[in-house]
Amino acid sequence: MKPNRLLAVVALVLGLAGPVRAAAPEGLVLTAGDRSALVGAFGRAGLAPPAADTGDAALWNAVERLARVELGQSLRPSEIDPLWDLAAPSRRVEAEMLQAHAQGRLAAWAGSISPDAPAYLALARARLRYAAIAAEGGWPALSANLRLRPGDSGEGVEALRRRLAAEGDAPQDPPRPDRFDAPLRKALAGWQARNGLDDDGVLGPATLRRLNVPVQDRLGRIEANMERWRWMPRALPADRLEIDTGGAVGALYRDGRVVHAFRVIPGAVKDPTPIFQSRLNAVVLNPPWNVPDRIAREELLPRAARDPDYLARNGFIQTGGRLQQKPGPKSALGRVKFDLVSPFGVYLHDTPGRDAFQRAERHLSHGCMRVESPLVLADLLLAPQGRGGSRMQSDLAAGATLRVALVRQEPLFVVHWTVKTEPDGRAGFLDDVYGWDARLATELARM
Repeated sequence: MKPNRLLAVVALVLGLAGPVRAAAPEGLVLTAGDRSALVGAFGRAGLAPPAADTGDAALWNAVERLARVELGQSLRPSEIDPLWDLAAPSRRVEAEMLQAHAQGRLAAWAGSISPDAPAYLALARARLRYAAIAAEGGWPALSANLRLRPGDSGEGVEALRRRLAAEGDAPQDPPRPDRFDAPLRKALAGWQARNGLDDDGVLGPATLRRLNVPVQDRLGRIEANMERWRWMPRALPADRLEIDTGGAVGALYRDGRVVHAFRVIPGAVKDPTPIFQSRLNAVVLNPPWNVPDRIAREELLPRAARDPDYLARNGFIQTGGRLQQKPGPKSALGRVKFDLVSPFGVYLHDTPGRDAFQRAERHLSHGCMRVESPLVLADLLLAPQGRGGSRMQSDLAAGATLRVALVRQEPLFVVHWTVKTEPDGRAGFLDDVYGWDARLATELARM
């Protein structure tokens, strides 16, 4: 996002530019408590507050605009991309605000417009931090051919130190600022780890490219992740399964706490896994794979044309006019499949390709989500109804396909987080593999 576009977005949110959507009530007079609450709403959203001398009407209008954004009313995700099938419920922001004022609860209403999820509040702190960096002119770009490793010295090392200092990573007051010493290596390795890179403490091409991303782009990505949080339910189920396609990880929650975390292989760039909410309704043991027509047409049948024994050798048969792969050690679905209701036809499943889970970049599937530890997850889901443990193992060993309906269907959220935050407001930025951050930031800048 360009600097002038960033400032335009901030100005619009603060009510300093753009068309007026609603006017403050005629003769509006706010109490000191109401003014304090309305001003405080900006801080919770990660924005600097309006000036202290902002009039009551201007403050009202600025908060009404802020509320539209914070309540997820500024855009409809599926209208931008049909794969973004998660949205905040529609709300009549102006009417809510007027009613809250009339009933003497404007302060409480203003305090509730931003999501209160810890991850969202951490993103808000990061937005404040990175906006302050942008206001100071951003960070200096490093030379395109700069390569550094511990033991090096010179102006390039000092430039790297200044760049890390901009985000609060460089050690303070080194005896030799121009020397790539052990503390600087540790600082660089920490920055790399936070940003999803190999934390070798060496300045190579990949790290240099990430360091040279302008702060305005970082702000745009923070904005995009905050917007996706606004699409989430304000009260998430305490028991749920979350799949994060940005970080390629998953987590099962019980009573609001993670009881099982695992890696995931989401959709590749050409087959992104959608953002949506659903429920797991069954666990399928020893599942067959009904091959989607596109995969059969574009991948399997051309391969079979080159290798006539390929289909039979890998357990494929023709049934009902389509290809199906029988259960077994070569099955693309592995030993377990997790069924769910989805308009996209995607689901979670095992895979025989275990090595791929060790890769840093795991966006490799056709859109479904391959699970690193499917037997553990299946056991956790089936145990409450007496179908886990030894019974599940026995059912698997029998080799026959068995679909076990879940008595208590598991709430599922497939989300996409690409910015990870530290308690002090520093942020780490994963690759924008699908290009969704850039696209969403552009849409937000158009508001």
